Order: sequence, then C-alpha cells, then structure tokens
Amino acid sequence: MSEVLDNIVNCEISIESPVEDAASFGTIMLIGDGPRLGGKDLKAVDRYASLSEVEDAGWREGEAVYQAARAAFMQEHKPEFLYIAVRQAASGGADENAGTAEEETVDTEKGTKESTGSLERFSETARRVTGMAGWYGLALAGAEDTDINETAELIESTEKIFAFSTQREKNPLLRTDYMRTFGIYSEAADENAHAAWLAEGFSYDPGSETWAYKMLKGVTPSELTTRQMRSLEEENLNYYIPCAGRNITRNGRMAGGEWIDVIRFRDWLKNQMQIRIFELFVKNPKIPYLDTGITLVENQMRAALQAGQKAGGIAETEFDENDEPIEGYTVTVPRAASLSSAQRASRTLRDCRFTARLAGAIHIVELKGSLVYSK
Repeated sequence: MSEVLDNIVNCEISIESPVEDAASFGTIMLIGDGPRLGGKDLKAVDRYASLSEVEDAGWREGEAVYQAARAAFMQEHKPEFLYIAVRQAASGGADENAGTAEEETVDTEKGTKESTGSLERFSETARRVTGMAGWYGLALAGAEDTDINETAELIESTEKIFAFSTQREKNPLLRTDYMRTFGIYSEAADENAHAAWLAEGFSYDPGSETWAYKMLKGVTPSELTTRQMRSLEEENLNYYIPCAGRNITRNGRMAGGEWIDVIRFRDWLKNQMQIRIFELFVKNPKIPYLDTGITLVENQMRAALQAGQKAGGIAETEFDENDEPIEGYTVTVPRAASLSSAQRASRTLRDCRFTARLAGAIHIVELKGSLVYSK
C-alpha cells in the first residue's frame, strides 16, 4: 500500500474474535469402570468420537461402558462425540492415567483382569466432572439404585441433567421432586435406553424438540398394558413402547414432573443471555450507566429471547379473540434517571426483567366429530 496514502488517511482495522461459549447442551458425559484389560493411554476423563475410539481405549463388548457408548453411537442422530469419565481407585486420589483400581487379579482361563481394590462411588466421579465445561447430560454405566440416588441428589444442585434406566416398574429414586433427573423403564439392562435417549434428544437444538415420540435404535420396546403404563406414569418414569408399527418414547418428563425439554431450554436461554451480555462488556471500552448503556443491555436480552423464539422454545406473538396481540415475550429495564446515586456508584444494573411464554408441544390430540348420511 502507498505510504503517502497512509499518511493522508491512517486506517486501522482490527479483527475481533467472538467470545467462546464453553457451554454445550448436546454432549453426554458417561461414567463407568475402566477396561478390564487395562487401557491404552487412558485418561480419567477423555473425549471419544466413535465406538471404535472407545474400543481403541480398551473397552470391549460386554463391559458396561462399551454397551452404553454403543447405545449412544447407534442412534440415527448419533452424537458428534461424548465424554467418558473413569471411576478411580477409592483410596489413592485420581491419577489422570489410571483406569482401574490399584489391585488386580488375572483370570488365566479367560485372560481378563478384574479389580479387587474398591473404586470411588459413581457420585464421587460425577462430583469431579460437574465443574468441567463442555457437557450437559450425565449417564452412568453399570450403576445400582444407590448410585442413581446419590448422583441425582448431586446433579440437582448443578446446571446439568441426569438420565437413568431401570428394569423395575417402581421408581428407584427415593425422592420424586428432582427437576434435573429423569428415568426410563426398559426391560433389558444392557441396552442402556437412557444413553440412547440422551443421544437422540440431544441431536435437536434446545427449544426445537420434545422428548416424547422418539425412536431409539438398539432398544427393545416394552409390551405394557394400560395399567402398567399408568403405573409408570404415577412413578414418574418414562417408557418405550410399540405403537402403530413404530417404537416410541412416551411422556418425556423429569422425575419432578416438568418436561425435559423445558429444563434444557431454560438452561440454554440463561446461558445465551449471560454470554451475550458478557460479550457486550468485553467488546466495548465501557457500557455507560446511562439510558444508552442500559439499552445496549436490553438489546442483548431481546436478542437472546428472539433466538429462543426462533428455536421454537418461546411462543410467537399471537392474537386473542379481540385481535389484541399477545406478545411472546416482554422486556423491561429501568430508566437511568430513576436510579439513585448509590446504585450508579455500585456499577450494578438491577431490575432488568423479562417474561416469556413457552411454546410447549402437543403430545395428545382429542378429536370429536360426527358422520351424517348424505341426502
């Protein structure tokens, strides 16, 4: 370029990289035991993009982790990748490269290694990974009812969700008010219906999906009577049944009764607002504590809500019987002039509020009509 032109018009253009959002609402964390024969370069937590990568790490068919990973990768909309966290030896701390307990015995007849030392509880492994970004749905491989209860209690205080499957028609949860845990009844334990359902559900963007009427590959549907289905619903358990030549999931509720998709969408919307406003702070020298600055914040709130509306989680503007509009969402922020000097000095903007109507989903249709003879 011409130096003379640079002297006349000095122009600098910077390329701003966007703020990276570490949250992921479509990734599974699978927890289970390390490979019986030991693992190759096995880490306490690692990312796997295919079942062959799981095999390369040392897991084999018949092992709980392998079966659960296969259930996830088998789905029509299989995950891009999932995480596997290996339970560590209970006594030693978490060695990043350890995959089994410290003491092992060798079965010379089968050629396999089995752990004789105790492993940490599933909930302890879950506790180690809850602060790790990049995943949202938790599944256990080879867990007992006690493990399910302990993990459900832990997950309730996080912003993750937890899925389990059970072979009994009675809910294994001692509490039924959990809003971040859901169970699915399945007659075959090794089919890992919960991992398959997570993989299929996570293939849809938050707000665009319902967890009912999903078809799962590799999962045998349960032949249930109407009484059994009603009993499972009373136990806050979901189920997988044949219907009209298809096999489908039914209900799609958390143990506490809320819809799975609503909880997932709520978490996604919160993250959207947080990351958009954070990006606003990062990209600007400052956000003035004036109406102009407050409007910038308001605009980011609206942008997140518009994205939620586009995804299908928030209702569009509708009209009542008088043709009056019912907005999908409303946003209110304070005016700068109404704020005290102390509020301005705190540099904290409060009373930014929104209300949004959930779009919901139709699961059941009731039809009424009549047939008449033609004249």
